[in-house]
Amino acid sequence: MTEQFPYDVRAGLSRRGFLGLGVGAAVATGVLWNLPSGDDRAVAAVQPRVGEPEMIQSRNGRLSVTLVAEERPMMVAGRLVNALVYNGSFPGPTLVVEPGDRLHIRLVNRLSQPTNIHTHGLHVSSEGNSDNVLLHIQPGETFDYQIQFPEDHPPGLNWYHPHPHGGQTQIYGGMAGALIVRARSERARAVTRMRERVMVLQTPEWDANGNLVPITGNAIYTELRLVNGELNPTIEIPFGTTERWRFVNASPGTFFDLKLDGHKLVQVGADGHFLRTPDRRDGLLVVPGGRADVLVTPTERGTFALRAMPFNEGLGFITPEKVLATVKSAGRWRDQPPSVAPLLRPFRYLRPLPVDRRRTVTFSIRTGFRIDGKAFDPHRADQEIQLGALEEWTVVNDSPLVHPFHIHVNPFQLTHVNGQPVEAKSYIDTYKVDVNGGSITFRTRFEDFPGRVVYHCHIVTHSDLGMMALAEVLGPGDKSGDYVGQGDMVMPGHG
Repeated sequence: MTEQFPYDVRAGLSRRGFLGLGVGAAVATGVLWNLPSGDDRAVAAVQPRVGEPEMIQSRNGRLSVTLVAEERPMMVAGRLVNALVYNGSFPGPTLVVEPGDRLHIRLVNRLSQPTNIHTHGLHVSSEGNSDNVLLHIQPGETFDYQIQFPEDHPPGLNWYHPHPHGGQTQIYGGMAGALIVRARSERARAVTRMRERVMVLQTPEWDANGNLVPITGNAIYTELRLVNGELNPTIEIPFGTTERWRFVNASPGTFFDLKLDGHKLVQVGADGHFLRTPDRRDGLLVVPGGRADVLVTPTERGTFALRAMPFNEGLGFITPEKVLATVKSAGRWRDQPPSVAPLLRPFRYLRPLPVDRRRTVTFSIRTGFRIDGKAFDPHRADQEIQLGALEEWTVVNDSPLVHPFHIHVNPFQLTHVNGQPVEAKSYIDTYKVDVNGGSITFRTRFEDFPGRVVYHCHIVTHSDLGMMALAEVLGPGDKSGDYVGQGDMVMPGHG
């Protein structure tokens, strides 16, 4: 029997996604679809307030949602463009679950190309119809994902996006959404009375006709820097009030070095994990695919810029400084900063434990974008790992470009950067590897889930060109090749 999903496809457009197509009833009836390009100047001239995608929360241990992947005309950053989206929303809806929940995603592919879904940051199975990036859902097909969260799944900010090999345009065009695992401790009054904002950072670029332009290295100079689909929106926050800002870098490959004029950012979470102690900082680098939770408290009245500062990606590519949002603070002192204790959490410290195996992997571009000299092949296991093993990996970057390393399913504790010891405050799943011999060393335990796990550069263009590899995690009784034999699976949908 086919399961009936309560989140109907026809009702899948969020209020923001639907009304965001334009202004008023004219938009709802589609009148604006055929406007000439010059007629949207009035919309662009109004600086918007920052909005947020629809938030869909689990109930009674379950979240069932339909995500429709399609290309469609939309108003984004004040322009009518052809975007690639989920449920007509740029970005897609925010999904909220709790540890132990079961997440059902019915993916409807209305694109002209294969797609799939990766739940970036989750510690769940990578096999079958769970977080399996080797599935390819063909155009016109529907597929049901069923993802079971462990009872002890870490709470934090994650995200979902397409992960078909060679599908970089899908993320670039807008297909991304936040995925929050909500801790029960967050129901404490100190947390619930804080305003929470989810801010999905995206970097598309469209030509004069509203069509996506090809991604090139020079895109960093011309791309848009959008916050929840808006260009330099206004964020109004009362003087003295503490808010929790949750950033997702959903760009294909742009580094966001965040800074708020005149203010510190107090980081309390990274890559889907709470920090063990707060980290007060002037700026915060969020790499492609990375996430960060910060607390912001205006200590002055006035207007302040949230900026993306320049970042050197190597080979002379330096992202220009851009204002992401304008923060306005006014009024009387509203509140004292609340306790952050419910947002902090110790983690299992791996540095003193015995290591089962050490490995070194190398990013290189000498013969193309490669890991250990080899381009990605879904039929080949590049590493074989025993389930439960504690391993230490060193990732070396033998290239003149920065590469953010990312591994699926099992996050890691960073121990060294460029050979120098560092003290991690949480687990993470994505971290930059510096140019020309730069390196990171981390420890991770491959727990709970046997199967195929990919690791790659999270600059999606680099990954699509071959900078991705496959590890096979062997459970008790498994033999080499038990999981990789199926290769790049193409699964039929429900029709």
